[in-house]
Amino acid sequence: MTIERQPRKTIHMNLTSLVDIIFMLVIFFMMTTSFTASESMELSLPNKNATASEGGDVMRIRIMATGHVTINDLYVDAQTLSDELIETIARDADAKIAIFSTPGVSVQQLVSLMDLVYLSGGRNVQVDKVV
Repeated sequence: MTIERQPRKTIHMNLTSLVDIIFMLVIFFMMTTSFTASESMELSLPNKNATASEGGDVMRIRIMATGHVTINDLYVDAQTLSDELIETIARDADAKIAIFSTPGVSVQQLVSLMDLVYLSGGRNVQVDKVV
């Protein structure tokens, strides 16, 4: 006995919209991915109970609202500050550096000073404000 089978109906699936969605996802992930490694600086903030820079082996840098900078209570210009930082860090790579900001110092001034310390090689930095 021969049974005649009905030919199967083929189902055609349109994949165009699926490919469009996949390309959109690929573009989204490519645009939102960051390929740069960010470099950061360790920063120790003072506790409530701790007093900053008690010892004599700490380089104390004070920045004022006018932009003037002092190292251990001596006024210095930007070049002297950079030279002192490089010299101190060359002697001791783990030299403690305490940055004090007086009232009225902008965040940009403080970040610029921290950048200078970081570019000079300073890694052990503490920031505090003078009241």
